[in-house]
Amino acid sequence: MRQDINHFQIIRLEHKLRPEQVEVIRLIQTPLLELEHAIFQQLEQNPVLEFVPEDEIPQISDEIEEEEVKLEDLKFNKELIDFLSEDLPKFFAPSRDKEEKFNERFVYAPSLKEYLKSELRFTVSDEKEIEMGEFLIDSINERGFLEIDLADAARALSVNKEEIEKVLGIIQGFDPPGIGSRDTRECLLIQFKRMGKEESPEATIIRDFFEEFKKLQLDTIATKLGLEYNKVKKMVSNIKKLNLYPTKSLWGDVSYVIPDVIVEENKDNKFRIIINESNIPFIKINFKYLDVLKHPENYDKKTINFIKEKAKSAFLFLRTLEMRRRTFKKIIEYIIDYQKEFLKKGVLYKKPLKLKEIASKVGVHESTVSRILKGVYIQTPRGVFDAKQLFSGGVGTINGKISREVIKEKIKIIIANEKKTDPFNDREIAEMLSKEGINIGVRTVAKYREELGIPPGRIRKKESF
Repeated sequence: MRQDINHFQIIRLEHKLRPEQVEVIRLIQTPLLELEHAIFQQLEQNPVLEFVPEDEIPQISDEIEEEEVKLEDLKFNKELIDFLSEDLPKFFAPSRDKEEKFNERFVYAPSLKEYLKSELRFTVSDEKEIEMGEFLIDSINERGFLEIDLADAARALSVNKEEIEKVLGIIQGFDPPGIGSRDTRECLLIQFKRMGKEESPEATIIRDFFEEFKKLQLDTIATKLGLEYNKVKKMVSNIKKLNLYPTKSLWGDVSYVIPDVIVEENKDNKFRIIINESNIPFIKINFKYLDVLKHPENYDKKTINFIKEKAKSAFLFLRTLEMRRRTFKKIIEYIIDYQKEFLKKGVLYKKPLKLKEIASKVGVHESTVSRILKGVYIQTPRGVFDAKQLFSGGVGTINGKISREVIKEKIKIIIANEKKTDPFNDREIAEMLSKEGINIGVRTVAKYREELGIPPGRIRKKESF
């Protein structure tokens, strides 16, 4: 089959083909989760396409090879002939990796604690912090609240309270918002902070008048804040829209997913990429209908036109399925190759990567990359990731761009190694990063530090006593 069909050819075809054929071309952007449904929908609508059961594939494959189809018999227009020429697609066979049994390699769509531990390992590389984090995560109940006192946790792990407080801050930055909070008040305040509303009047009510809020003493709150009763009533109504506990019954049961892609490192330290198409059906042209086009003298005009349109749609659908597979594989191969150091060595080696760059390298539109990766899970030696987790924004340095996650990790390392009685302030951290060629402002350092759940230097100094 030809390998030189590109995205620009598709765009050209979109301007010249009929609407139903344009819809088939858009199949190239269909997320893997929706692909099976799209194929069976075509099978229902188009008699020229035929489903082949798994046990009949070996026999059918030989029969397909013997079938001869000539483009001139189909009487398609020139643009479609150019698109289909050289190798007229007669079937679409989903890839079946003989060494992989996808149906036997279930991967957890994680429970709450498994998800949090995966996020922790994705965010943190220090083994001591991972140990503390996993201990805290194991102490989170099904409602998402932390059940252990931090002083008790510090004693159990033989660490300082400030160390475990820092790790808790990291966990509280994960989803769902408010996770790891110690009570409803903290849960609500974390949600306000995530929304950038930690200084809002609503947050003030929770921070300073939580007991009055619980008892719905709106008159008291209004008096203390010097606000009208109706305004306080509206603010309380806004607060009630937040989750009073982090999970709100959305987590707890263990479910399973099958990875869409498996990435394995072989003995040569190279990655082997296996695409999972185990749920995609084998489909082929139903050749008996093509006899109508080969021998039109035996059929009425209405039948001939109907089969001609369905044949156009069927051949275009098969070709586009193959194009979609190649596009998907090229995108995955580029991502894995680009992030290979991260997958081998950890977060300090994660590189900035955006949709635009992949689209440019693969030769498709950004929207194609975005949609085709929707809901795609990749199983790697470092764990199972949603494909989007391998993307990252970048910050310019004297040596080129560096991932934000790398900068955050460097900030964590700097703070972890500071003198507890004389911690660094954000300006000093910015200056230290600058010596490594990472020129970011003090405000950016503060932003990243806060996202890591690490308090400012003056608070860290106070907590060390």
